[in-house]
Amino acid sequence: MVLNLVDLKEKLKPQLKNLWGIDDFKITKASHINKYWILGIEYQKPNKSFGGDTIFYSTERSVISANDETGEIDTIN
Repeated sequence: MVLNLVDLKEKLKPQLKNLWGIDDFKITKASHINKYWILGIEYQKPNKSFGGDTIFYSTERSVISANDETGEIDTIN
């Protein structure tokens, strides 16, 4: 059964937490092709200043392909 985007996002959350340490992300684009969801995602990545005393956030974007039934990440660009 093909996952809808809401369920897919829930399946991706723990995977992205393990890979990048991010807790939240936004799906900005989605396309379903040959048993895979191709997703454009946007997330906030914490960074430390050169002195290490200030944390600031930068907006990062990535493209992910995930299996449409399991939600398992296949590739990341």
